[in-house]
Amino acid sequence: MEESKTIVETETVAKTESKNNDNIMAALAYLLGSVSGIIIYLIEKDKPDKSRFVMFHAVQAIILGIVWFIFSFVPFIGQLVIFITWVVMIYKAYTGEEYHLPVIGEYAEKYI
Repeated sequence: MEESKTIVETETVAKTESKNNDNIMAALAYLLGSVSGIIIYLIEKDKPDKSRFVMFHAVQAIILGIVWFIFSFVPFIGQLVIFITWVVMIYKAYTGEEYHLPVIGEYAEKYI
């Protein structure tokens, strides 16, 4: 009985660690915009046990980075909105939420 309890505990710890790693990878995808999104995407796509969660956030980060570049030409308000969105997306990815940004999230879904 004790041995089966230890196996269950070990599996639970492994799943928790895997989920935490996925959350960190997803959050890191947003860190440098499209550049980090591409890097995380390329790392994740070749894994045999790739995470759909990480892939989604990587693709969404790539698209958000492109939008950020476009909005960088809009004075203060455009830049502020993108910055706030960027911070919120890092937080949501880190906490394990697969938040779909309007329009961007739909495109990200198509490219996973």
